[in-house]
Amino acid sequence: MTTGPGRFRRVRPALVAVAVLAPLVLLYAVCVPAAWLRTGLRGAEPVPAAFHGGACLLGRCAVTYSVAGERVTAGLPVGTRAWGHTEGDAVSVRAAPGEPGRVALADDTGRGAVAALLAVPVGASLLALLAAAVRVLRDRRPEEPVRGA
Repeated sequence: MTTGPGRFRRVRPALVAVAVLAPLVLLYAVCVPAAWLRTGLRGAEPVPAAFHGGACLLGRCAVTYSVAGERVTAGLPVGTRAWGHTEGDAVSVRAAPGEPGRVALADDTGRGAVAALLAVPVGASLLALLAAAVRVLRDRRPEEPVRGA
């Protein structure tokens, strides 16, 4: 049984839209909260900590530091730039007062780090919009000239 020649042409734009929008939504869902966390910790006092390695870009590294005489281990947020740090290195972190689990590297709380983190989803959105515009302009049929009678 055939569904006709036009059915796939009607479904394809919806599939492409879902394939493009799903990663964009995921990027915004990851990058915006991480940037918000860094902005909220900007005014906190730097605290010395010990670095524990992992995939920091994916949020799988941690630091151990002292709060009121107790040792606390907290995970660093997604997108942490920890290049050059190895297991046990001394780093400076900013911790939220009253929430020892919310930390970020002191170097990652500046305006440039937050802007770079937000540039990823914005750049991906602009790239998707550019690709969509190229697609629309390419598929536009030229108008036929009006013939006089």
